[in-house]
Amino acid sequence: MDFLQYFFRFYWPMFSLTCLCLFITLYILIYKFTTSILKTMRFFLYASNTATLISVVLAFATQTRNIDNEHSMGLLCDGFYKYIGPTFCATCYSLWSTCGITMGLINLHTLYYRTICLKSFDPKMIKRRNLLFFWHYLVPLVYLAIKFIPSPDHLAVHNETRTLHPDLDYTPYLNFGGYSQAQKVFLDRSAIVTLIAMSYFPIIGSYWKYQAMKLLTPHMSPNTSETTRDMFRKLIRGLNFQIYLPLLTYVPMVFLFLAIQISGRQFLITLNGTGSCLFDPIVQIYFITPYREAVVRFLECRPVRFRSNVVSWASRVIF
Repeated sequence: MDFLQYFFRFYWPMFSLTCLCLFITLYILIYKFTTSILKTMRFFLYASNTATLISVVLAFATQTRNIDNEHSMGLLCDGFYKYIGPTFCATCYSLWSTCGITMGLINLHTLYYRTICLKSFDPKMIKRRNLLFFWHYLVPLVYLAIKFIPSPDHLAVHNETRTLHPDLDYTPYLNFGGYSQAQKVFLDRSAIVTLIAMSYFPIIGSYWKYQAMKLLTPHMSPNTSETTRDMFRKLIRGLNFQIYLPLLTYVPMVFLFLAIQISGRQFLITLNGTGSCLFDPIVQIYFITPYREAVVRFLECRPVRFRSNVVSWASRVIF
């Protein structure tokens, strides 16, 4: 085995165990310490963290290394899914890449939801706009569906990979496969779609953050306490930062993929954009005030107090 294989044999268990502990902590915080003001946010928090946790499980179970060929792309699966077969590994890899777009979309949806709740008093209008946003979720569904349209040919991918890269040790990957020539055409185009989506989310998210911050100024919300305004400001900043996390981890992978296409040099992409999965729960705990206070009190061995906040106009939402 080469150095990277030894390194990732250590990295993946540590990464997965750390993420598991963080997400268990966050699920407990969402269930136990979500105050009345943030109660309607539970749906988004559970959805976002579940999508991220699925991404962690898929990344750990596949531990895929991509190797670009002339007419195909090999998926060197080193996780325990490799014992099931190359078709299952390729399917899980497609699901993982879809989770990246879904995570960013849920975070964007959450920020949009908070912004329209601050801008409007009409529950029906809030619900109508919120339902309209659900049409955006067709994007990851279509993105996933087009990867299954061409038929796979794992044997051809396997043979081409061994022929073009004979110096690599393929023993740990068993009977690997990947994306065939027909699938690679869709894969190249989907890389561009991923880059556009991950760039679009922060741009529109920054605009909604700006709109929300304007509405949280004292002269725009005079009936809201400063404590509540400060909590919502931190929440909005946290949501905006979460939207940037996939951009910081997935976009470099897309650029690396495009660099392989242009230069012809081979780079083994291995990390599977795991950075956002690791930092996402940390960002939520830090920016959501009740969760941060609960964790700080726990670490300081102080009793955790349950706080009941008065619901202001800024938090009146109907979902």
